Amino acid sequence: MEGMNTRQVALGKRNQITLPREFTPKGISLFQCEKQEDGTILLVPQVTVPANQAYFWSKRWQEGEDGASEDIRAGRLRRHGSARELIGRLDRKRGA
Repeated sequence: MEGMNTRQVALGKRNQITLPREFTPKGISLFQCEKQEDGTILLVPQVTVPANQAYFWSKRWQEGEDGASEDIRAGRLRRHGSARELIGRLDRKRGA
């Protein structure tokens, strides 16, 4: 396990442990717990997404979200006073 982050954690009441924040993947709150033959305990993050939300967690959608977030951070956005104003701008942009 050379090069991996390691941290000592204490076993609390009722056999509970608290994982260090930097060890916990963002948005994950469920883990599969496996005891290996050598006594090692392995925690595997489990992603639970409702079926009607699965598309929004696809790689393609998440890449689009990342791009949109970057555009927002960089100030590459424009606000419009109304839907009509937005449609007019889009029409002008495409030459309609």
